[in-house]
Amino acid sequence: MTSVGEQLGTGSRPGRPFLTATGRILSRGRLALGVLYWLAWLSVSRRIPVRTGIQREVETLGVGALPLVVPASVLVGLIAIFQIASQLLEIGAQSMSIRAIAWFTAREFGPVGAALLVVARSASGIAGELAAMRAGGEIDALRAMGLDPVKYLVAPKLAALLIGLPALTILSVALIIFGGWVGSTLFLDYSTAFFLEEFRAAFAMRDLIVGLGKSVIFAFIIGFVAADEGLNVEGRVAAISEATTRGVVYSVLGVLAADTLVNVIFYFIPGLA
Repeated sequence: MTSVGEQLGTGSRPGRPFLTATGRILSRGRLALGVLYWLAWLSVSRRIPVRTGIQREVETLGVGALPLVVPASVLVGLIAIFQIASQLLEIGAQSMSIRAIAWFTAREFGPVGAALLVVARSASGIAGELAAMRAGGEIDALRAMGLDPVKYLVAPKLAALLIGLPALTILSVALIIFGGWVGSTLFLDYSTAFFLEEFRAAFAMRDLIVGLGKSVIFAFIIGFVAADEGLNVEGRVAAISEATTRGVVYSVLGVLAADTLVNVIFYFIPGLA
């Protein structure tokens, strides 16, 4: 164990981790307030450059994720129908696998799956781009010119995620159901009419609304966490990959934690489920 004198001699200070953590929390708080403020500004702004910037980010973060979301969602539907049907076969309730797909897809498989795919593709891109700009001095240059990086770099990306992720969630839900239909009709020998009958008996529109609500929460978490990690890096090239890794890891944990919290709320508060 090192003494206080040794810590001072080596440049370390007692309580420095606490001060660092406190400073990071305050920094994240300022970033969150700034993001919310500029999102509100973007929602009422009618300037063409603003719309163009958001549209460009939607194409990059949302439309660009389609080649990943489309095949992955179909495969999730196939995997889910096979796994659920194989488990229910032991109790003679294999046909209930269709209802299980209807129950879980809109609330869980769709929003969580789409969010994790967006994390894998877009959170790394956001964190890496902002970290590269920070390491290259571009963020400091914007501030020196009196321009807020949150307004011009972070808010448009977050607005694009708030638009793109719910849309991707709807698409993912539809494709997972499609994958379940393909698996049930081609491999489990159920007719399309039977699939639709069982699906309609279990699916409720409120499930889709809950899933879309989750996707909005996930979008904010992904955009905020990735931007925070990208903007708070050291001025060295090696820090870029570290920020990208942290952005992905913390975004995944944030999405899963938020999903758990929402499910706990729905479970323990009667009438919400």
